[in-house]
Amino acid sequence: MIFSEKLNGIEIISFDDDRINANNVGSIKPVILKLFEIPYTRVVIDLGGVNYLDSTAFAMFLHLLRVARSNYCTFRICGLTPRAAELFEMLQLNKALDIYPDRETCLESFLRSGPS
Repeated sequence: MIFSEKLNGIEIISFDDDRINANNVGSIKPVILKLFEIPYTRVVIDLGGVNYLDSTAFAMFLHLLRVARSNYCTFRICGLTPRAAELFEMLQLNKALDIYPDRETCLESFLRSGPS
């Protein structure tokens, strides 16, 4: 369901499911929150292939944002499908979250900003 890898000191999270919803957010959220236990952790959440997000998914992203900031961590989202991008824009979360078109651009944004 959820995959984690590390590249240049940046944690990368990806999914093999096309949905993030009330059925699976309970298994996704703790994995990401665990990463934020270490201050200054940088995380890329790659949503490539995720076509459906429900309200619990969006609530999770807002919670992750709050926890990350309180622990001096950063996460960025990439790879939104057109449908997912539409939902982020409709909810105006594209203004609160750092969203990039693809993984490479997202990783480069961390590398340009230097180490935490």
